[in-house]
Amino acid sequence: MVLNLLTADTKTLQQMLNAGSITSAGLVDACLAQIQKHDGYLHAMIQTTPLDILQEVAKTLDDERAAGKVRGPLHGIPVLVKDNIATHLNIGLRTTAGSLSLWNSKPEENAKLVDLLIASGAIILGKANLSEFSNSRGSMMPSGWSAMGGQVQSAYVRGGLDPDDSKDGHSSPSGSSSGSAVGVSAGYAPISIGTETDGSLLCPAGRAALYTIKPTIGLVPQHGIVPMSTNFDSAGPMTKTSYDLAVLLNVLASRPLSESYMKNLTASWSGISVAALDYSKWRYPNSFIKPVDGAEAQILKETREAYDLIKTKVDKFVDDVDLITVDLFELEGKNTLDIITMSDMKRDLTAYLQDLGESDMRSITDIIEFNKEHADKELPPHHPRQDTFIKCENQNVPATEYDRLFAHMRKVARDSGVERVFQPHGVNVIVGPADGFISTMASSGGYPVAAMPLSYLDFNGRPFGLAALAGRHQEALLVQLMSAWEATFPARKPPQALIEESQQQRVN
Repeated sequence: MVLNLLTADTKTLQQMLNAGSITSAGLVDACLAQIQKHDGYLHAMIQTTPLDILQEVAKTLDDERAAGKVRGPLHGIPVLVKDNIATHLNIGLRTTAGSLSLWNSKPEENAKLVDLLIASGAIILGKANLSEFSNSRGSMMPSGWSAMGGQVQSAYVRGGLDPDDSKDGHSSPSGSSSGSAVGVSAGYAPISIGTETDGSLLCPAGRAALYTIKPTIGLVPQHGIVPMSTNFDSAGPMTKTSYDLAVLLNVLASRPLSESYMKNLTASWSGISVAALDYSKWRYPNSFIKPVDGAEAQILKETREAYDLIKTKVDKFVDDVDLITVDLFELEGKNTLDIITMSDMKRDLTAYLQDLGESDMRSITDIIEFNKEHADKELPPHHPRQDTFIKCENQNVPATEYDRLFAHMRKVARDSGVERVFQPHGVNVIVGPADGFISTMASSGGYPVAAMPLSYLDFNGRPFGLAALAGRHQEALLVQLMSAWEATFPARKPPQALIEESQQQRVN
């Protein structure tokens, strides 16, 4: 069996490790070589774990395997972690959220999910690049850039990021978990961890032909995630297969074997009933995704074809369902979702900064001033704004008003929104474009949401996918859906440019 990092998943790698055709130490070396080969262009990484630490960890896990002790499906498997997830310096990695302002910060301990990964036998290979502060510093700037890591590039898109493209245009890797997605698609590691407040797992996963899930809030520990909103934030897996997603979600959710998500990998559509959102109504607007001749038509056509195929498989299918749109979150002229998010960020990010063991930054005001003082690096012409931080700093909403606005947002998202689709139509899943506002409905209502790869744009090669929202705590149903999807639709493709480069190197 030959190691191909562009296609290798954890199941394949475990077979190779158990057969002795590769060691975890050798796998780490191969992944580091892949990063060295491609990241000068892709910029998917902010840091890799120091080599001496990686070698020590890999040797320990190889020795355990040789002694007959295998901790589980992730034993000896490298994983990337988004750089807004705290790591203690004793594992050799800083936590910056992509910002130079946090380079000297020192979390007192790992994020809980990092400890879960380490206990499972996974090897923390490094920290992935992201949209700085999870796309929450400034408004409407291109996704995937941070002062720490530069601009993430898609491994698929021919010609790279178009400097004249819109925030999440067709050349963009999208964000904010950009590096986590690109790192997996480029073969840096078979799996990664990203985070989402609203769309930050779904959108980059769709652009990298990956599977992902944002679980119900609280299923995955939030401790140690640089927060934007503890009401909306969750970490989630980014993987090439539904099997890897189930394995990784088991670890992140501390799922016992008796309740393993792997039991839901049935590849069956039985028990799944779907309501479909019209692509043209639910896609992001042109201000987010600059139209390109033929691209929107292709996505619309292939989404329609996907719906038609799903319709033949599921128990029930409702087309162009009447889900309310996000503009109804407004109350008395106030955008409740925006106010809640700003209020949460002011509270939660400040609490994170103040809880750090060491840090030059203890408030959002400190970060704003740092950015002004280092404007050449933190506020360059292509990412000049920190208006969201300033808005957040000035946000002062009384507790009673916050509660009133939050209750309105929840009621609209749930009672007037998602539940009015589930119950009257008799469905348990809502499907729509991954590049769209389905993630906002999921965040506002507290629902889990997943993404699955669909196809690739003819004009530049970038992948696109669909998203699926289910009822609260229905992650098992979404895992079943993803496994059925994988068994029904064509297999995902690795990036053609990287395949051709590897082939050319072998010929030369």
